[in-house]
Amino acid sequence: MGSIEQALKFYVAEWHGSPLILVPSLGGIPEVAVPSYPLLRVSYLSPEEAATEQGLARAKTKLQGGHPLLFLTTPSPDGPPSRSGVIFRYEQSVRVHWTDGRNGKPEIEADEYLAVVTLSRYSWGSDLQRGRPGCFLSGPSNGDNLWRVARVEADFAGRQLFTLSPVRLASGLPDADFSAIDNDLLRQKLERDWDEAQRCLANNLYSSMITAAKNVVESLVVFAVGNPSRKLTLEQGLVELRKTLDARQPCRLPFTFLDYHLMSKLRILHGHTHSDRVEISGRLVDPGFALTVLADLVEVLKSVGLSRPK
Repeated sequence: MGSIEQALKFYVAEWHGSPLILVPSLGGIPEVAVPSYPLLRVSYLSPEEAATEQGLARAKTKLQGGHPLLFLTTPSPDGPPSRSGVIFRYEQSVRVHWTDGRNGKPEIEADEYLAVVTLSRYSWGSDLQRGRPGCFLSGPSNGDNLWRVARVEADFAGRQLFTLSPVRLASGLPDADFSAIDNDLLRQKLERDWDEAQRCLANNLYSSMITAAKNVVESLVVFAVGNPSRKLTLEQGLVELRKTLDARQPCRLPFTFLDYHLMSKLRILHGHTHSDRVEISGRLVDPGFALTVLADLVEVLKSVGLSRPK
């Protein structure tokens, strides 16, 4: 059988209902090849696209299109969870004669894919040049897996070798336990907002995830320092919390100064997801930075005893 690992070109076809990968042999006739590592459908997103639900939706559509980019994976020199590999792009549909390594086979229609050998003609190359590497989306129809471009090198044949790192939290989220919140409506809201934060994480909806995390924090702060007759915003609640901490007075949740600063960071970052702040700053919240908000929230929940490990 042929080897795809060093190929500059291969063909994707179908034979009796099964997928077929063909690689040109030394004699020029495409030969059946079986990749040693997965060949993945991927779709590229700029960092700006990866930060919006609309950008992710477009990438998912491309991922399920007729001729997606293909990522030939190889073991990463950085070790897991990073992955490395070569991107192949669709060139054209052709009819080819082929062989299974022993016998010639009849002509079939196949999609020709070529290895990416330059960065200049692709949007990911422009993003790398401006110091803002983007991401590749992979996975099933919901496109759950987002991988950031960590490094790009050229191999001996000029193919661009990508090293990707996963855009996700390093560990799973704990289960939140809001049973200590004795206000029934507030507890239900906390549970819904926490579920929403997890849903947004699972679907790479980073702006919405920040909003959901902010809503969790706001309810916690209002419960800790407010009262039912007084409505507080998160900003106002944090001011009250700081006064309480400075005076070393007890509140209804055992917040620390670290908790206060982590929640203040979340409040500020949430403001940067608003349209007016995006226009002023000229940038969207980076997905990797957005994930730190959820990690911060987990630390706050642990600090005040509202989480338990899975």
